[in-house]
Amino acid sequence: MTNDVADAPATDGFQVNGSLPLYAEPRAVHSLTHRDVAVRLGAGDFAFAAKAPMVQITVDEFERAALDYPIVFFGDDHQPFIVSGLGLDRNLFVTEGQYAAGAYIPAYLRRYPFVFARDEGSDALILCLDHASDRVAVAGTAGAEPLFDGQEPAALTKQALAFCESYEAADARTKAFVKLVEELGLFESKQAHYTAPGSSTPTLLLEYLIIDRARLDGLPDENFAKLREAKLVSAVYAQIASQANWEVLPFKNQVA
Repeated sequence: MTNDVADAPATDGFQVNGSLPLYAEPRAVHSLTHRDVAVRLGAGDFAFAAKAPMVQITVDEFERAALDYPIVFFGDDHQPFIVSGLGLDRNLFVTEGQYAAGAYIPAYLRRYPFVFARDEGSDALILCLDHASDRVAVAGTAGAEPLFDGQEPAALTKQALAFCESYEAADARTKAFVKLVEELGLFESKQAHYTAPGSSTPTLLLEYLIIDRARLDGLPDENFAKLREAKLVSAVYAQIASQANWEVLPFKNQVA
């Protein structure tokens, strides 16, 4: 499913197939076009996610993410997201580019500015780099690591490939999880409202799905066994428990 960066399109004619939220200018990584490109290392600047009130996660992240965020299912494909803000353009966990100390940082954000994308002309996954990121620099810049050593991918590029491959595998497990939850009839529709300080009128924030505890408790033994056999029971309960975070989310607005 994935490919070596040497096989990626070598021109800027590469077109991403599908949307990549938070990635403004993804370009295919290739030794011909990125021989002089580097990426700054060190503490991550998460300013790119400062206006993201929701962030996609995988089922592998449910247990840890549930300690900090409400986890919801959203969209036609019921993709799981963490809710990180109470408005259209505010991530309460990011302040001046810094992520709240101790809070779980979703893998979707940790892989930035790298990402896998599909070329419109094929189904192959291609390693891309968001050139809109201020982490992208010219090779030789102090504190930045080059993407290539001659024609060969440098250590940073190999690490990015490995991380993105791991993420894609987790995303496949997530799709299987969602499919099973849907087949078992466990989803329930919900709405989130927020009343701003000084206002008496609640605002509709989000329409989403959750896993309904009553439906889970009412599952026949043979259906619950399907969750157990798929090793997904802990993820189900983590999503249910995460709903308690709606109560504390309004106060997650400072870097600890």
